[in-house]
Amino acid sequence: MNISTLLDRLSALKYLSKDKERNPIMSIRGKSAIVGIGETPTDRLGSKPGEAKKSTAEYLAWAARLAIEDAGLTKKDFDGQGLAAIYTTNHSQPFWPEEVAAILGITPGVSLAGGNGGASSVSLLGHAAAAITAGLCDLVLVIAAAAPFSERGGHRGAHGDTRDFEMPFGVMGPNCKISFVMSRYMHESGMTDDHFGKIAVTGRYHASLNPNAYLRKPITIDDYKKSRMISDPIRLYDCVMPANGGKAYIMTSAERAKSMRKPPVYLLGWGECNNASFGPRYRANPLITGITDAGKRAFEMSGVAHKDIRCLNLYDDYIPVVMIQIEDLGFCGRNDKAFFEKTDFTFKGDLPIQTSGGMINCGQPSTTGGMLHVIETVRQIRGDAGERQVPNIKFGISTGVGAVNYGKNFGCTAAAILGSEA
Repeated sequence: MNISTLLDRLSALKYLSKDKERNPIMSIRGKSAIVGIGETPTDRLGSKPGEAKKSTAEYLAWAARLAIEDAGLTKKDFDGQGLAAIYTTNHSQPFWPEEVAAILGITPGVSLAGGNGGASSVSLLGHAAAAITAGLCDLVLVIAAAAPFSERGGHRGAHGDTRDFEMPFGVMGPNCKISFVMSRYMHESGMTDDHFGKIAVTGRYHASLNPNAYLRKPITIDDYKKSRMISDPIRLYDCVMPANGGKAYIMTSAERAKSMRKPPVYLLGWGECNNASFGPRYRANPLITGITDAGKRAFEMSGVAHKDIRCLNLYDDYIPVVMIQIEDLGFCGRNDKAFFEKTDFTFKGDLPIQTSGGMINCGQPSTTGGMLHVIETVRQIRGDAGERQVPNIKFGISTGVGAVNYGKNFGCTAAAILGSEA
């Protein structure tokens, strides 16, 4: 680089610094709230020949209707407003937001697309809040649905790098990749089946109290240890369960939220981090995810302390991923076995987690599954969680994770802190 180029770049950096002072980054803290939620039952219809089944479009319409009714709105209220549609792996095409609008029969003025896999639902919390805060719209319907058991079209096959450099060597999808992460985690932390089993048992206990959960029969640590091996050391009860279903939530401005049917749940803090790398990019530490940075940003924006968070609903495609996120968010140190041994994670305990039962027990309708964690945190803060209601809750956190990469941590991560007051 010659001296002239260097001086030009320094001048540009100086200009950008001054521009940032003149135009500070817009804050979305407390500027919007969730005022409606909708969740269809999950099922596995279509997994057997001749079985009655529903389409993705039907789950979309069902979830939208439930959310719109919950908010006390009508479908017409969304003409000229915002629509955020999440791409699903089994029904993916480049015009998905437009197709969702056609399915629902609305004419949005702002269209957003969620392309961050399991992180999309939490990611879109921030994107929708930004659109509302900027005055582009006053309502945003965030929606997703998938029917992998009844619709098997749209699969585009493995990417070239997966096809050429993973599958020939036996790396057959997420189960295998996460088994490497879990093995490394066990090696570095000394965690055992007892630690992982405790998280699995807690999730199933909460699911037993959730009428929307698919797997509701309680399990024990011994049941966990006896569950069949999927990809050593990953066991059956470590894994998420694929399912059909649809989910939606509605956001509006903090001002409008005051007059809505249900108590508003405000977005207080939010952060996103994609393609994170802790260590060299060619050999990143897989035990530290982008939730570390996304969570830090969410906490800084919210001004909420860790001790005030009464509910963690964390993306749970696998049990070890839940534990790593607890560490990433700063609720304990790295490899802190003692913390996982002494902490009561049930809804009435020290640090309630996965209070819905999580996707592992409620089902994962493709990329729709991550919205469960947003909806559950809303239910808890509203006080609508029934038998599993966390007492005295004002703040909760939801996370999303997407893209299981080989040799590094997750590709997409997002975290959000929700609260009962702006």
